[in-house]
Amino acid sequence: MLARLALSVTTATTVAATGCAWRYRQRTLTDPLTGLANRAALETEFRRRRRSGPVAVAVGDMNGFKAFNDTYGHRFGDQVLIEVARVLARETSRGELPVRLHGDEFAVLLPGVHNQAAAEHRVRQLQDAIAQITAIDGQPVEVSMALGVMTMPAESADLSRLLGSADDRMYGDKHTNRSRTEIAIPQPQ
Repeated sequence: MLARLALSVTTATTVAATGCAWRYRQRTLTDPLTGLANRAALETEFRRRRRSGPVAVAVGDMNGFKAFNDTYGHRFGDQVLIEVARVLARETSRGELPVRLHGDEFAVLLPGVHNQAAAEHRVRQLQDAIAQITAIDGQPVEVSMALGVMTMPAESADLSRLLGSADDRMYGDKHTNRSRTEIAIPQPQ
């Protein structure tokens, strides 16, 4: 009887510890505001997936994001980020990983794209989806994101180089007509 009780306690303790460890790991790989993966998850997934085929990473940030915070406050800005995260999560395909890096900066891991042109096409699709956000908490808004993407063969892919190159391209995108840099925010009444 005592042996059964000890086995039951040990089993329950192991199950509880395993559950706690899993929840802790999930928290360390998830952005607390948006629920998207975070940079640590991106690094883990990049190492896991880069073994075969080309790999691409898109980096983007919100155009005119400061205006949301300045006009409506940081809670509203957080709601914008949460909605952008929802769109990215909904619009990414199986195997793609949307990530919130920090602030209003996001990334998307795009494994298996065949070339830079395909990666750029995918980025335009994501930009178009984000531009469909027309209201946050009943407030009309225009949301856009500048995105840059870089592709490398798996055997030479380096996440830091990919992120840096994609970031450079993102700033180039900010200066083209593809991304609106002015955000039209109606004044509160």
